[in-house]
Amino acid sequence: MHHHVVTEDSVQLVTLHQRKKHFNKQKLCIGRLPKEIKLAVFFRTKVTVFLMSPLNRILLLLMFVGWVATAAYFGVGIEPIKETEEFLNENHPLQKSFTILGERFPNTENDQGSAIYFAWGVGDVDRDGVNQLLDTEYLGTPTFIDTFDLNEQCQALMVEACADFQTNHKSHIKQEDGIGSVKCFIEEFAAYSVYGSLDDCDAVIRGAWKNENWQVPSEEVANLMEGFLKEKTCYSQTQEDVLTFYEKEIGWDGVSLKYASISVESDVVDPFTTNPEQVLRVEYDAFSEIRDNLDRATMEACGSRVLMTDLDNHFVFMNTQRLYVRSAFQSAGVGLAIAFLVLLLATRVFHIALFATINILCVLFSVLGSTVLLGWDLGSIESILIAITAGFSVDYVVHLAHAYERAEGDTYTRMSTAFGEMGISVFSGMVTSVGASVPLFFCQLQFFKKFGTFICLTIAFSWIFANFFFMTLLGQMRIPIDNSKKCLRP
Repeated sequence: MHHHVVTEDSVQLVTLHQRKKHFNKQKLCIGRLPKEIKLAVFFRTKVTVFLMSPLNRILLLLMFVGWVATAAYFGVGIEPIKETEEFLNENHPLQKSFTILGERFPNTENDQGSAIYFAWGVGDVDRDGVNQLLDTEYLGTPTFIDTFDLNEQCQALMVEACADFQTNHKSHIKQEDGIGSVKCFIEEFAAYSVYGSLDDCDAVIRGAWKNENWQVPSEEVANLMEGFLKEKTCYSQTQEDVLTFYEKEIGWDGVSLKYASISVESDVVDPFTTNPEQVLRVEYDAFSEIRDNLDRATMEACGSRVLMTDLDNHFVFMNTQRLYVRSAFQSAGVGLAIAFLVLLLATRVFHIALFATINILCVLFSVLGSTVLLGWDLGSIESILIAITAGFSVDYVVHLAHAYERAEGDTYTRMSTAFGEMGISVFSGMVTSVGASVPLFFCQLQFFKKFGTFICLTIAFSWIFANFFFMTLLGQMRIPIDNSKKCLRP
């Protein structure tokens, strides 16, 4: 058996060997460092030296001002979408089919239009518990006006309204053989009160009953309604009964008439197409004017205001589109204000926060102008993207602004330090973000394709403006920072 004696010399030898191995590892790491910091050196020296030249700064500022002015000119001229928003790429075969069917063929008399209702006896909808994200079918609980009374005078005024719909408003109400497409149950109800049935459809349609005393006293309406609802309507090609044909026009609960309405078929809006806000607004205003005229004529007699609505949610979506447009610019403005406050808190220097906010505003104009040049209109997708632009474009400028503020020395020294500390980090963030957006360019779904384009534009403009506009502006203004008046940093 051999015994190994541990001496002090052997311990030192082992220790020396371990240190040598550690030193060799450090040499390997140090050997890699120059490759990693070359970009940082480039930003700290080359870029800073370039921006130190007054001529270079003036040329850069002139270029940026010219571009921002051009982008703002196009950006402020962005228009709301005029056609149905495309779900797929415009060159996709399915999207081409939808576009051709929806836009290349004009409406004819045989095409179905959306029904617009003018209702008496209906109040505001109770929206309590409505959550369209979880239940798209539940829109709320309707309320009814107790003072509504289908008396003789109200009946006569409703018949006059039906005649007006059939002969006037031809630019908004669909025409069938020169007569407005109207579902007016009150006419058949009046004929039933005269003839006791609807068997003689010729007399009903010709309006021969108008020469008789057809008005029904309000106290007899409920009794007459029972038999009337079981009759076969004269206006259905499938011989439907009155209750089925006028299901949405007659608010009969089995005991009393809760509401009564007249529906007209729109000549412009149809149930299968999502029209842009501009088109829907014209129709909504026209039908609202008709409603107001009916209100003035019938409110006192019928004991109820007239409610105008459609059941295809076109007018609801119209207001949603307007909210998209309004909220896009409001959100962008709020985002700029929040960015200014965050920058002011981060740097505690007013002019740095102001220049950085101007930088973000320039990015916003640049992105907006670019989307217009790309042929985009202001739809729901674009509105969402504009609303988040300020949040996306604040990242790079706030890093450079904070590094510039924390540095010591004059303006040029601070610029060199900020570029040395943050130049490579900001550049790496830009490259990875732009690279991540590239695959979205090839998506068939329009939302993802536009989102990828938006990300790429926002990140690219943010990086360019942060490095060469914001820092140039600081170098040109050369406003000193007095660190002695600041609170001590930890």
